[in-house]
Amino acid sequence: EMFHSVNSISGSQQQKLTCRNLFFDLVRNAGTPSTVMFIKEMIEQDQFTAFESYLAITTLAHYIKAPTEELIYQIFQLIKSPSVQNKFWLKGSAHLVFANIVRNACLGSSKNVYPEQVFGKMCSANNNKIVEEYIPHLVQDLKNAQTSVEKQIALYALGQLAHESVIPLLVSYVEGKTQDSSVTLRKNALWALSDVAHYYRHQLLPVFLAIAHNPAESRSLRIPAIAMIMKQQPETVQLQKLAVSTWFEQDQEVARYIYSTLKDQAHLKRESHPEGSYLYKLSQKAQTVLPLAKPVPMILPTIKVYSGYLPKLEIGAYMLNSLMTLSQSTTEFYHKTEYFLKQVQTTPVEMAFHVAGMSTIAKDLLKTVTESSESVLHPQLKELIQKLEITPREDSKIELGAWLRLSDDINFAAEINHETVSDLKRKVLSAIKDSGLSVMSKICGKTPINHQNVFEELPYQAVVPSDLGLPILVESQMTYFYSVQGELNVECSFNKPSASLEVASKMSYTYNGYAGTISPFTQELLAAGINIHRSTNLPVKTIVEFEPSTSQMKVAMTQNSQVSSNSQGIDVHYYSVKPYVARKPIVFKDLTPAVTHHNTKIIRSPASPKSYEYNFGQSLGLDMSVKVETECDVFDAQTMIDSWSNFNYNPVAAQWFFFAESALTAQGMPTARYHSYSVVHNPSRSSTKAAEMSVQVSLASKVESQEPRKYTLHSSQGVQSQRLQENSRTEQRLGECLRKVNSKIGYAINAQVNTKLIGGQPKTYTYSITAGSGHNSLKHKWNLHFENEQNTEMKKLCVDGQMEYPTTSSSDAHFKYSNKVAFGNTCDQYYVNVEGQSLVSNKQRQFSTYSIESEQCHKATQELESLKEKFQYVSEEDKETRYSLEKKHSEVSKKMHMFCNKKRDQSRALDQTEFTITTSQELPTSVYSMAKSLNTAAKAVFFQYISKVSQPTLQNKIQVELTFNQKINSVSAKVQSPKENVVFENIRMPYELQEVVPLVAGKNPLEQSYKAITGKSWYPKCTLGHGYVQTFDKKSYTYQIDECDHLIASDCSRNPTYGVLAKEVNGLKHITIYQGQSKVELRPAHAYSGYVEKYVLTIDGQEVQLNKNEEITLKSSSALEQITAFYSNDNTVEVETPYTKVTHFGKTVSIEEMSMADGNHCGLCGDYNHDKRADIKSPKGCVFSSTKLAALTYRSKSSQCKPLSQKIQEQIRTEESKCVKYETKNTHAKSIFDSEVNKSHSIRKHTYIFKEDKICISQEPVAQCTQKSMPMAMKKKTIKYVCLPEGRVAKLYAERIERGESPQELRHQPVAFKVQQDQPISCRPRKQ
Repeated sequence: EMFHSVNSISGSQQQKLTCRNLFFDLVRNAGTPSTVMFIKEMIEQDQFTAFESYLAITTLAHYIKAPTEELIYQIFQLIKSPSVQNKFWLKGSAHLVFANIVRNACLGSSKNVYPEQVFGKMCSANNNKIVEEYIPHLVQDLKNAQTSVEKQIALYALGQLAHESVIPLLVSYVEGKTQDSSVTLRKNALWALSDVAHYYRHQLLPVFLAIAHNPAESRSLRIPAIAMIMKQQPETVQLQKLAVSTWFEQDQEVARYIYSTLKDQAHLKRESHPEGSYLYKLSQKAQTVLPLAKPVPMILPTIKVYSGYLPKLEIGAYMLNSLMTLSQSTTEFYHKTEYFLKQVQTTPVEMAFHVAGMSTIAKDLLKTVTESSESVLHPQLKELIQKLEITPREDSKIELGAWLRLSDDINFAAEINHETVSDLKRKVLSAIKDSGLSVMSKICGKTPINHQNVFEELPYQAVVPSDLGLPILVESQMTYFYSVQGELNVECSFNKPSASLEVASKMSYTYNGYAGTISPFTQELLAAGINIHRSTNLPVKTIVEFEPSTSQMKVAMTQNSQVSSNSQGIDVHYYSVKPYVARKPIVFKDLTPAVTHHNTKIIRSPASPKSYEYNFGQSLGLDMSVKVETECDVFDAQTMIDSWSNFNYNPVAAQWFFFAESALTAQGMPTARYHSYSVVHNPSRSSTKAAEMSVQVSLASKVESQEPRKYTLHSSQGVQSQRLQENSRTEQRLGECLRKVNSKIGYAINAQVNTKLIGGQPKTYTYSITAGSGHNSLKHKWNLHFENEQNTEMKKLCVDGQMEYPTTSSSDAHFKYSNKVAFGNTCDQYYVNVEGQSLVSNKQRQFSTYSIESEQCHKATQELESLKEKFQYVSEEDKETRYSLEKKHSEVSKKMHMFCNKKRDQSRALDQTEFTITTSQELPTSVYSMAKSLNTAAKAVFFQYISKVSQPTLQNKIQVELTFNQKINSVSAKVQSPKENVVFENIRMPYELQEVVPLVAGKNPLEQSYKAITGKSWYPKCTLGHGYVQTFDKKSYTYQIDECDHLIASDCSRNPTYGVLAKEVNGLKHITIYQGQSKVELRPAHAYSGYVEKYVLTIDGQEVQLNKNEEITLKSSSALEQITAFYSNDNTVEVETPYTKVTHFGKTVSIEEMSMADGNHCGLCGDYNHDKRADIKSPKGCVFSSTKLAALTYRSKSSQCKPLSQKIQEQIRTEESKCVKYETKNTHAKSIFDSEVNKSHSIRKHTYIFKEDKICISQEPVAQCTQKSMPMAMKKKTIKYVCLPEGRVAKLYAERIERGESPQELRHQPVAFKVQQDQPISCRPRKQ
């Protein structure tokens, strides 16, 4: 009846919708049996909109107050109804929610408390409907699922149920024993156990350990299994085994994840753990075992945990972020934030995101802008592929999914894979075909926006009897509210498409808690409480327009009609803390919150009230102010610092616990005193009425001997180009940038941002940045122009600069930087100019010749030569000796490769940096003051490193010299200024920055930083050495190429793009690179004692002259076909294509792969999937018993090549006839689980005894034998007991213990007594 009354209310459409939204939220939040039945009826009768139905169901588990067995059965009827089952987007969520309700109400949950003392037992695990109807329905839904997405949702629903009867089924799916098994389903079954695994820790932990330690198992299961292990409080010995396994692990990603997890846990400080956090014991164990793990150098681990405890507030939290690379194309991200609020433990946000098949998406996009693969493949490469009989590798399938959980039990999930993409594409095309342009009418035009949401978190209500006979009422709630009202207007014009959005947004948060009683005389509520309120109001109209012809986007923000007509100040942001006492009718009678009732009084403290007001925004034409009313003992700068100290000066912690802000005592302690502040905007007294920002992006390019071209976007004709006229300032910047790039083909881009403040005193701000790129160096140029006519001191600010760093591997390379900041009434009045360069010093070059890495490189090289000589005297029949020598050769070559690469980097490390700072003859006083402050701060921070202070030797400039010492990981600085000369010696750098600085010539700074941060290369490298190969996946093996071409690396998917071939003549490598229709050949021309003095380079049969320290463009028909070569002073040649970068050192060659790891590669460099196992497969994808034999299959079968011996050919044919395929070996999870169930005769559980009128509970869980087992051996142990008076609270604890829970709050209760008791060491089953 109320629902129909709301729908029939008079008023505008917006008012009606607002009333409906608020009514819907109130009904949803009530959560009583009657409102749940109302929601059920509305959904079954399709009275709710699709969004309302989805929101009502997804939040049902959160708001339901009394889930009795009958009410649960009614919800079960709802999820079986056609209104739910026929909507795929609603069906999965309904099953997840129902499973959650059954688990919380029937099977027990430590985070959900229902009013069982008032209404009786909600539900029990003995409810027959659970095993007779609920579980069979969910299991049948899994069996009937047609798509993999439906199966995944069904698995998650069964996992949420947590019933012991469904665990074996999920474990069967984890093992892959079902007919529809796939790696994705196995992984999802494993994740489905995440929330409930702790209930069955003793049975499931061995399963997770077995999966993690199975080297033949899929990485997609091993990494999630390791994550699950960490949640189950593993024993130290189990973590120890994981740590040691990193030394033998063949899968790089698994090793990185294990080390990263242990390292991050070990680095958590003891005082950072909140009380009750499971991370406390885990981090202590991790500290113990971390030294046993193989170190992986990285700054940013794959898993990062932030944990903090605020002692003054007695609250804490931890935040866990995990980035997992599960396969060559699958990446998952997981995040969890958990709060520990004294007696409340809650998870406000938990989310996961996964994506797979990115390489497939990239290739599909590439197809839209290039020709078909058949036409771009070189005929010779195509012929080679056919002769080698290369079987195309399958591309990974597209998967995209996200899951979000709010406030412990509100779940949202979405999943898209190749099946749903195909289905969606079919439906969209069908809709367009059937309705034509009418589809656009649903998108274009005006769409009203009117949405409100009221969300309640951590609601708590209790009625406690007292000795006086009066009920004690306790209530607390945290309520969030937000409202968005406005209109979206989409103009689908071909010439000038635009979108305008007008919105008025309001958000608020309120915490209200009180304790009181009901007066027996007046039936009024008598209570004392506290109210914390925060609100934000953003009443603006936003208009967004995009003009394709000018590549310009415009954003305009103006006051909406409500603000324009308001002459009073508007609270943009408001926060208050109000302690109060109240005498009022109960809320069900007057519908008035206690804090707003006229009888409510604010509790005042002895501290005198203080008021402050600070105005700001006048320079922008805005009349804004901050108003503060507080009862802090003192309100000054120190109070603000003390306020931050309560959050450990951590902005993240302050954001987490935004509701804990309060007035402070003089000692900085938080209080519950009155405290409020607001940010107020007065539109009537503000001259600025609107703001407008436009962003214009321009792109230009230049090819040698051609006029520069400018590109524009047209809605009808796509991207068009025209000659760069240089009529405007933007075009002049583009032209100047292209000239300075000085390359055969160059690009320049300009982004200009104009901002206007419109009103009585309009102001304009302009920001412009121009960047260009070349191929012998990478230049980044920037330009910023800022004007403010109202500022009398600094009307203009102009910044011009550029940065240039080498991309070639030369020890003579320089890194250059310059930046000029000009300001004042004009851009010529004052300036500060900074110029600098980095280079390789002679000292650094010498260091690279005698460093430890250099010695190890020389030693390993000699050992490698010695092993080669031994090979010559070992016959083919002596397989045991040859195997031993090959293994040793592989290990030594890997060592040599590592140390020699390090030596090479040392010889090119830009260890010396010089900066020169010059200024105009006069500067404002403020600049001098800032420079003095910076000088003083630098001396204060690095005072212990100051070795010398002397008289100045320079005038009118400042010179800074930085010298990096890689041997001791330090930097020295010499600062010369007109005031003094200061020398800082050996400033210690953090260990994590050791691989970041100094920069290395030939390495992109971003690539170098990426490797230091993540511990893996941006572009993986394969090395073809003298008698050995190290693959992209860091697998080293012994192999000597001969005078016949070998396929070194190639994209072996269905649409191959390139190929790299190599052969060896007189100990020197000859390289052939196929890229598209081009063929590049590189070979040494002259060599002396193995040292190459000259190279011969040809492109499509035409020889190209190579000049030292000069880059040439071999082909540049388009950006995707560009091929360049560079001949360095170090006698190395680099040939770079869109997919590879080949570096020729004479005897050795390295190939850098620039595409994503997809496992679709083949050749001597391996399959490129970050896994050493079965790295070298034959062209047909077979795994041979010998790596050398597999490598021989990539030897060219050309008639010009000497054929292989009959014996080797026969061995290859035998291996190919078997064609053993690489397959993961599924872990026998089900048998392990069954075994653990059968032998799991001991449990850890609290024990309790009755003592007089009290119930005493052990403070910690103790070992006990199950009912069907008996102790094998006993030992004495001291047990601490906590005693509680018999009653309702004690009974609740006893029930929780019987359910197997471990109440964390018992640890903080005072110990009543200790007693020595016998504890079983082990248990065995009783004899029948």
